[in-house]
Amino acid sequence: MNIDVLPWHDAPLRSLLSRREKLPHALLLYGRQGIGKVVFARALAQSLLCESPQHGLACGACAACGWFTQANHPDFRELMPEALTADEGDTEATSDPDAKEKKKSKEIKVEQIRGIADFMTLSTHRDGFRVLLIHPAETLNANAANSLLKTLEEPPPRTLILLVTDQIGRLLATIKSRCQRVMVPAPDKTTALAWLKTQRVADADADTALGQAGGAPLSALAFADADYQSQRKAFMQVLAATDADHLAAAQSFEKSDLANVVTWLQTWVNDVVRSRLTGEVQYHCDQKSAIARIAARVHLPALFRYESQLRQTRRAVHHPLNARLLREQLLISYTIAITPA
Repeated sequence: MNIDVLPWHDAPLRSLLSRREKLPHALLLYGRQGIGKVVFARALAQSLLCESPQHGLACGACAACGWFTQANHPDFRELMPEALTADEGDTEATSDPDAKEKKKSKEIKVEQIRGIADFMTLSTHRDGFRVLLIHPAETLNANAANSLLKTLEEPPPRTLILLVTDQIGRLLATIKSRCQRVMVPAPDKTTALAWLKTQRVADADADTALGQAGGAPLSALAFADADYQSQRKAFMQVLAATDADHLAAAQSFEKSDLANVVTWLQTWVNDVVRSRLTGEVQYHCDQKSAIARIAARVHLPALFRYESQLRQTRRAVHHPLNARLLREQLLISYTIAITPA
């Protein structure tokens, strides 16, 4: 293999590339979070732009591949929210506080779509494909989505627009109707664990992290972090204890990321319900015994009501009015939810 392709993407990628001259003008790549959809899209783009493809895939050695890997291929553009651009290494210095704030936008704005007008209309530099990658597609704001529609309706020749999402339901119906959908597959557990091993994740940690990631290997890489696991296990001990002082616990986890706390609660509740109904757990395999003890005594309707509260909290987790108060409220509500009626 001449470029980095995730093992579970090899077959579907080659299948798409086998019809490179008959591809539609737009593909909507969708699937679960953390399975490498953007990696898939970039490998597809590079292979289409490669000047010496090997068995359909990019050679990794030609001038076009060199430009692509250096992020300066003239016939490729990638649009994402400015906040993600900063996360990927945009460290341009500025003394303007307003400019810094603008970089934190989590939407793809209409100005970004308008900014690629020349790229979409002028002739390609290498007389080949032109590829535009947009991700996450659900972050297109209303004006940006409507602006993109014009291009989707009248695309230039030999142009491929790739939209990537793990929340396909959030896309405008008019956007979805103008794209051919491609579901990017998730790996089976054996393949995912084998790949995590190549990323130097220890076998024991890989199994635990993959469970917490719901089987998504790229997400599992973050879950395998030692500090993260240490915090998670400490929090699990609080949830497992039926006589825990949850107000004190909320204070002790005050420095833990609130999004992580909500995730731990959601996955723990999911495992308690699963344990009660099937005797199995999905996310916290190393806590199976503790989860079973909670599951044996819990009143499921109360737990379902609590799960609904967690889903509502998730929507505002990045902008809480009072993070400490929210932690306390969630843990007190958890106590109520697991207390036998």
